Amino acid sequence: QVVSFLLLGILCMMIPQCRGFEGVIVICLFLGLCDGFFTTIMAPIAFELVGPMQASQAIGYLMGLMAVPMTAGTPIAGYLNDYFGNYDAAFYFAGVPPIIGSLVLSVVPLVHQRMLKKQRLDSGKDKMLVSETTVNGELLPGCPASEAHM
Repeated sequence: QVVSFLLLGILCMMIPQCRGFEGVIVICLFLGLCDGFFTTIMAPIAFELVGPMQASQAIGYLMGLMAVPMTAGTPIAGYLNDYFGNYDAAFYFAGVPPIIGSLVLSVVPLVHQRMLKKQRLDSGKDKMLVSETTVNGELLPGCPASEAHM
C-alpha cells in the first residue's frame, strides 16, 4: 500500500510531462493499477490494525476523509488554472498528499509493532502476578484475587 501511494503521487506529478496522448494513457494505466492496489488492500489492513469489530467503522472514516480532498480538489485545480494559466501546478500539488500519505503509512507498522510489544510486556506482568496466586490453575484461598472473581 505504501508503494502504491508513492507511485500514485509520482505518476500524478508526471502527467504534465507527457507530450502525447500515448504517454497520458500509460500513466493513467499505472494510476489505475495503483488505485486498485490501494482499494483491494484497504479492508485487510483495517482488519489487522483495528480488528474485525471496528474494521467497517475504520473503512467508513477513511472513505469520509478521502471525500474531502476529492470534493475540494476540482475548485482548487480551477483556481490554480486561473492563476498559472495551465493545470500543471494542480497535478504537482495533487501528487504531494499521496507521497506524504505513503511516508505516514510507512511509520504505521512500526507504531503497531511497538504497541503489540508493549501489550505483550504488560500481559507478561499480569501472568506473573496470576501465577503467584494460583496452584494448578485454581486461586489460592484468602487471596485478594479470588475475592475479585467471586
